[in-house]
Amino acid sequence: MRHLVPVFLCLALAACGGDFSNDDLEFLNALPQREDLAATVPGQDKEAGWSARIAGKTSLAVGRLGAPSGIIVDTNETGRRFNEVVDSMLASLENIRSAPPTEREPDRRVWGPYPDRRERRFEARFVMTREGERFDYQLQYRRAGEGDDAWWSFIVGSFQANGGIRKGEGSLILELRRAREKGFILGLDLLEREEIHYKTRELPTSVSVVFVSMQPLLLPSKYTYRQGEGGVAEMTFELQGTDFVAGGLLEDVALTTRWAPDGRGSGSLKILKGDIQGAEYKECWDNGGRVTFIARSWDFINPTEGVRSTCPDMTALDR
Repeated sequence: MRHLVPVFLCLALAACGGDFSNDDLEFLNALPQREDLAATVPGQDKEAGWSARIAGKTSLAVGRLGAPSGIIVDTNETGRRFNEVVDSMLASLENIRSAPPTEREPDRRVWGPYPDRRERRFEARFVMTREGERFDYQLQYRRAGEGDDAWWSFIVGSFQANGGIRKGEGSLILELRRAREKGFILGLDLLEREEIHYKTRELPTSVSVVFVSMQPLLLPSKYTYRQGEGGVAEMTFELQGTDFVAGGLLEDVALTTRWAPDGRGSGSLKILKGDIQGAEYKECWDNGGRVTFIARSWDFINPTEGVRSTCPDMTALDR
């Protein structure tokens, strides 16, 4: 699985005097931060040797009892790519936190306009509005010297507060197609938008990354990460064109992986298309990444191997 890292157009905030008011901070607290959205991955807190023992397996395949789980490798790689997308989409919001707004109204804040660091032909501004506990924001651009009616939005976001600081429901959308049409060189010709949608009000929290494309992509179009009580976590996504079982067709596979903080976990796959469409596979692994239980719906002679009770309790994610 590969991810197209976007060429992110950062707002070039100049050094400004002044301080943040308490009301300014209420606006800023409506912006998502990495710790709210980033995914943990199985075994990321384990020693380096744990990862090294499973690093050699790079393709999604049916596992063997006692062997390293290949699903962990795919989940770790996906989690890292997931975090890269989140980091790149949040990069410009971090710049907003570095200087007070240049315009203040009771329910509106504006940063800028400033020359954009990467595209000097353009200038940028960041606009936030508030209505009750809902905040909307836009990173906007126009060509230098144009009037107020020339502003267009590259990033569009919203946050509905509910339950405390940064607790609620929000979204963040990069309008890539619009940026190309306005003259930005992005190098992502197939993508129309990248989106993040998140819910942080209560456990389990959830974050989805969505790619909207003008043509079918050679990578999943949506990833969802959830985290429940006790640090248990889940990642779901689809893989297309995977040689999951021997046969004449490649398979499209939906994968849901769940894991505990100590590294134990389970992976559940369903074949959406291919040689054995509708078949399901599940495996569990211990805190060393070794497979302890296997279930195959298509195997009527030997459908399970190992001990089912070794699968960790993940009921905190069933809400």
